Order: sequence, then structure tokens, then C-alpha cells
Amino acid sequence: MVKTDVIEGTIDDRLWYHYDRANDVLYVRLAGERDVPTLAEESPDGTLLIRREADGTVIGLTIVSWWKRFGVGALPDSLALLERHIEPWARKVAA
Repeated sequence: MVKTDVIEGTIDDRLWYHYDRANDVLYVRLAGERDVPTLAEESPDGTLLIRREADGTVIGLTIVSWWKRFGVGALPDSLALLERHIEPWARKVAA
């Protein structure tokens, strides 16, 4: 039996995401900022804002218990459906 525990991809070649299904953690970051030093700051809703260490610009976010907190029902078993749920969170980083 094949089981996928991690889903990773890009959106418009600008945003990178990584979803850890086993631990229900969603990571989203600007694709060009994946290797820069960062700091994390917890927002009032429990999302971790990932800021560039050099100037404090938000370049990503991490959401622990993402599907448990924001999903509805069982986690989709289709990559296309899961990507549709991830995209709005990625767009917040791009804004």
C-alpha cells in the first residue's frame, strides 16, 4: 500500500508550499525566499508569520493543525482538491 505523507509544490512559480499530512502542518513561503534567515511570530489566530530576519518582511506562514482548524470533513484524497484548499493560504503570503 502506498501512502503519501508529504505534499509539496508551487503556485504560479512564485509560492512554495509543503503540507505534512502526518502532523497536519502547512508551510507556505515565497519561492525565492526559501533559503533566507527568518524569524517567526505568532499571530492572534495562532498562525506563525515567517519574517525575513534582515528587515521583518513577511515571506511565509506556518499553520499547525491546518486541516483540523480550517478544513471541513476528511482530508481530500485528491491532490487537485487539496491544492484548492492550500491556494488561498498561499495567496495571503503573496499579498
